[in-house]
Amino acid sequence: MNLILLRHAQAEKSDMKLYSDDDLRPLTEVGIKRQRKVAKAIHAMGLRPDRIISSPRLRARQTAEVTASILGRKDRLEFHNALGAGYSPTAVLEMISAFAPCETVMLVGHEPDLSVIAGLLLGPNAGPIIKFRKSALLGLYFSHVPQPGGGTLEFFYRPDDLLALV
Repeated sequence: MNLILLRHAQAEKSDMKLYSDDDLRPLTEVGIKRQRKVAKAIHAMGLRPDRIISSPRLRARQTAEVTASILGRKDRLEFHNALGAGYSPTAVLEMISAFAPCETVMLVGHEPDLSVIAGLLLGPNAGPIIKFRKSALLGLYFSHVPQPGGGTLEFFYRPDDLLALV
């Protein structure tokens, strides 16, 4: 299995007066434009996930929708609570272990959640070893069912790396 982790793009600042629920914070206009370019770079790299699974939180949903649209994968977009506010590494592992070993799956989520899951998959005691900036992209390969310590790092791109490709 190939697993791609994508952090959501730049979102509006947390402001309880504007967004009574943090799950409702949208992307900024800059975030949307930047994510379109990042998605074009992902497309240029030839990455075509079989599934795109996003946190249901608005900023991740919008990031996933922009990305799925540019990759021509809108019909493969799903939303899963395991990546949302009640994030649990165990729930994420359980979710991805149900997919076929030949699939390429993209998870769109948040920090520090993505760092935690990447660290767990790269080494069972590694902890968060990679810091995801907004719109950062990481690829892992598994020869079998994804499990702690079983992943091989294929790539890690900061947003500026991706933007340099387009």
